[in-house]
Amino acid sequence: MSESEVLVGFGSNLGDRSSLINRALKAISRLPETSLLKLSSLYETAPVGYLDQGAFLNGAVQLKTSMPASELLGRLLAIEKSLGRERIERWGPRTVDLDILFFADRIIDEVDLIVPHPELVQRLFVLEPLCEIVPDWIHPGLCETVSALLNKHQISNPLEEPCRLVSSPLDVAHSKEKVEDGIFYRYSESG
Repeated sequence: MSESEVLVGFGSNLGDRSSLINRALKAISRLPETSLLKLSSLYETAPVGYLDQGAFLNGAVQLKTSMPASELLGRLLAIEKSLGRERIERWGPRTVDLDILFFADRIIDEVDLIVPHPELVQRLFVLEPLCEIVPDWIHPGLCETVSALLNKHQISNPLEEPCRLVSSPLDVAHSKEKVEDGIFYRYSESG
């Protein structure tokens, strides 16, 4: 099967958020037929929907995989579960959240997977990390770049609280845990 470039959004607002994100990214890097290409900075953001919960750390990762979208989704859900994710309340607190945002230029509309992610154009915490790593990526349904979508969102929502930059990709890539495990080694060399 041919390889597809995929964008995955990640977030956490329970426990040691940075450590949980690192562990999730490490697990993604170990998936078969998958390699990590780019990692965004980490952004701290206010919760959406259910507001009585802690702030999130969010970001995005670009990867290349030979897995079909449904198999990748199953693997990401298994990673979430292994890190203590319980799906109790929509938009509720979570140890880790992994969402397929884009799967190449495909439009997927299945019972358990909709790609591009249907809420990404309304989420600053998704658009900012995406724009950082793939500003020219074209949304296949809207035929607009990620940077154009971010610009439109910011114009339409001038009072929205901005995302707060927490760390750069190199900071994340060179954290002690990752250096020891070799995570993002290729990315930190080139980026």
